[in-house]
Amino acid sequence: MNGIGMILVAAFAAGVVQALTGFGAGIVMMIVLPLLYAIPQAAGISQAICLAICAMMTFQYRKSIQWKKALKPVVPYLTVSSLCIQFSTRVNQEILVRIFGGFLVLLSLYYLFFNKNAGPKEMSRPMSALYIVASGLCDGLFGIGGPLMVIYFLNLTKDKKEYLGTMQAFSILNVLWNTLFRLYSGILTTAHLPMIAAGMAAILIASVLAKKAVEKIDDAKLRKMTYLLIGISGLLNVL
Repeated sequence: MNGIGMILVAAFAAGVVQALTGFGAGIVMMIVLPLLYAIPQAAGISQAICLAICAMMTFQYRKSIQWKKALKPVVPYLTVSSLCIQFSTRVNQEILVRIFGGFLVLLSLYYLFFNKNAGPKEMSRPMSALYIVASGLCDGLFGIGGPLMVIYFLNLTKDKKEYLGTMQAFSILNVLWNTLFRLYSGILTTAHLPMIAAGMAAILIASVLAKKAVEKIDDAKLRKMTYLLIGISGLLNVL
């Protein structure tokens, strides 16, 4: 399978996961993209593709968005992620790939074995700050900031629609800024646009189809398979 074919498959799978769970598109994309590009470029392409589904879901849940809650973590988050984007181009790529592999393994283990309680819990201000900073760091280095921010926003919102709307509103601001920042920094160029456009089309088609098939798909099994693939991908990057 050629590069664009791999991106189409990855983007389609990412669209299904995002439509079913409200996040995870970036994680799925970053299983495949580092096979084709260096980590900084892979993270940039992944986030640019995810811009399409973030925009669609933001519009879909626009009436449930709590803008004050969505905007609250934006400045510290984007400050950390921007600094990490610049750092990612200066660090040895072989080391960065291994760090990324370890990060995926830990992420996989967390969701497979430790994230048992789905309900919101009270979160202190220091813990909230830690989640924002850690998520911005992971986003800037690897283009994956969603998992920790899911927990953050679950603690601020009262129901699923409010969570999805507020989370997506935050995500579109974050993804748009980081994509423009990567373009400004030269990490993304016009040469990447055909891949990004193809990925956007695939992720949107997948999200529409997933909405229609949602009742026929076992969400829990899909997520477990996804997290298992994440762990395997991480091990391959580490070894």
